[in-house]
Amino acid sequence: MENESLRPEQSAVVQQEVKSAAEVATTKAPAQKKIRVGYIFLAIIPVAVLIVIQTLSQTPFLIVAAKDLIDNGFYSPAVEDYVSELMHTFNDKYAFYSYLVYAVVGLIVFGIWYYKGFVKKNPKVKLSQVFGVKSIVAAVGFAVGMQFAINAAFTLIIIMFPHALDAYMELMETAGIVDNVLITVVYAIFLGPILEELCLRGVTFGLLEKSGIKPFFIILITGVLFGAMHMNLVQGIYASFLGFAIGYLRYKYRSVKLTICMHIFFNFLGSYGMSLLEKIGLSNGMSLILGGISLFVIVFTIVLVNGDKKAYKAPKEV
Repeated sequence: MENESLRPEQSAVVQQEVKSAAEVATTKAPAQKKIRVGYIFLAIIPVAVLIVIQTLSQTPFLIVAAKDLIDNGFYSPAVEDYVSELMHTFNDKYAFYSYLVYAVVGLIVFGIWYYKGFVKKNPKVKLSQVFGVKSIVAAVGFAVGMQFAINAAFTLIIIMFPHALDAYMELMETAGIVDNVLITVVYAIFLGPILEELCLRGVTFGLLEKSGIKPFFIILITGVLFGAMHMNLVQGIYASFLGFAIGYLRYKYRSVKLTICMHIFFNFLGSYGMSLLEKIGLSNGMSLILGGISLFVIVFTIVLVNGDKKAYKAPKEV
């Protein structure tokens, strides 16, 4: 009868194979990041809250404006005429205070929400980690590039469809932003961008990051919501594209500080920079040329950010 026992070297090989098999069996595959759908739906709430704050801030002043019309004996059976006169009175006397109340209340709400929910428990991001030559150039590049691209798009639309933007311009005038210097400087250029960034790139962006979806979709969703919150088609479209650029900076530099600066500079250019170019006689052809150049500026800015050592780089998936 043959001896079935293993020689020492054979036994060692078998034991090593058994050990390797056991290690393979007990080693778990890396767990995929779960998508928490609830946070995606929660991300819509900050925008809804912002709209509610704006509505509640404007309503008392609209009521006072309506009372002024009654006291002055104004009457018109046509609803459109009454609404027009109401908004004219509101813009002349109360719009600035309405925007101021809206901005202050909003800043308090979203400042606390963003700090408590997304800043306090996380490692602090120092200014030196966010601001550098490349990040500042990127913010300026995006702001200038987007502004000229939007201006070129408007020029092209006016050439092809001369009356397409009439409703949009009437809406902006009705809102009191075009003619009221105080609203333009205090709200549109300064307080508004800070408030919107805390809401969209602060709270909403933070909730979407908790959902576990990819950065591309976070930037996409925040951009679309940014456009939707402006509540008119023309402004909503260009605001969405602006939102994509700002969201990209938010993702790469992990802070709203830089996005606030970019947003303020963009609004400043839109309020005064482009009007200055119009006054000096910027032709439609030159607007389109600058729009084409701006596309290269935007691409260059993206490349610049990707090469910045300060910018966040997602770990490679194994």
